[in-house]
Amino acid sequence: MSQIVLTAVGDLTGNARLEKDPDLTVGAEDALVRMEVSPINPVDYLFSNGYYALQPAIPAVLGSEGVGRVIEVGSAVDRSLAGKRVVVLSPYEQGVWGDTVVVPTRNIVVVPEDVDAQQLSMAVVNPVTAHLMLTKYVGLEPGDWVGQTLGNSAVARSVIALAKIAGLRTLSLVRSEKAAEEARAAGGDIVLVDGDDLGDRIVAALGGDKLRLVLDGAGGSVPGTLATALEFGGTVVSYSSPTGEPPAVPLGNLVFSELAVRGFWLTNWVRSAPRAEIEKVVGYLVDLVARGVLAVPVDSTYPLDRYEEAFARNASPDRAGKVLFTFPHA
Repeated sequence: MSQIVLTAVGDLTGNARLEKDPDLTVGAEDALVRMEVSPINPVDYLFSNGYYALQPAIPAVLGSEGVGRVIEVGSAVDRSLAGKRVVVLSPYEQGVWGDTVVVPTRNIVVVPEDVDAQQLSMAVVNPVTAHLMLTKYVGLEPGDWVGQTLGNSAVARSVIALAKIAGLRTLSLVRSEKAAEEARAAGGDIVLVDGDDLGDRIVAALGGDKLRLVLDGAGGSVPGTLATALEFGGTVVSYSSPTGEPPAVPLGNLVFSELAVRGFWLTNWVRSAPRAEIEKVVGYLVDLVARGVLAVPVDSTYPLDRYEEAFARNASPDRAGKVLFTFPHA
């Protein structure tokens, strides 16, 4: 047995190591999960560097989501859970980059057997984030426009797919023409590359319509440019920022258009939502994954002992999709 653990707060590549024979003591309300697949997500880097709301307790097991199978349960857990396939919720209340990991049962949801493991491993963090941002803050109606930054990201792909189901239209901003091609291939209605005259190009592309909602994972000035195209009383929802900068919404738009700026953190929902709601949302999204409606390109897969190669590939500008850890079991 082995797990990837963080040995000190800081750069993920420099402070991760492979730990053999970890402690796998199962508490009364825990489950022992034999992992199948787990992706590398941006949150893994934020957590490692101490830029996340949950701080690492060194040594900390890494990995924010994945799919596996329960092989043992604690004394206070329904025995029927043993043997079930599950996805893991709630980034960094536990780590999942390990052949076998201990997870509180409140952070797992049973899923079907006949779903692709790679896609299922990515069914929680980004799809649930997209779903909740689209449904939690604004009562959107078919035909409404949703703007978003990082338009070719995994979150954005989920937003595009879920928006199509709801009859919504998306305007996605990206940083390069290559990224624009990816966002268009994912089904984005309007895809624009950041650059000169972006505000004018947004207005022209909307043709007189207004955005009702802006979803931002980039921070800085770009979401502010989208915000200038929001309707009166529109909403900006910020869920991430690689640089740590908040979305810079122009004061004139914020005040005169009475815009709302909200923050979203998935873990808050996992902690506070009723269990029935969590299972309903995850079940709905897993069904979409099973039917191929929600899908994320996979760039490459690596076993745990090649984690340094996996991190290098994840950082490569040539990467085209997610990098996954796989856990083959005899």
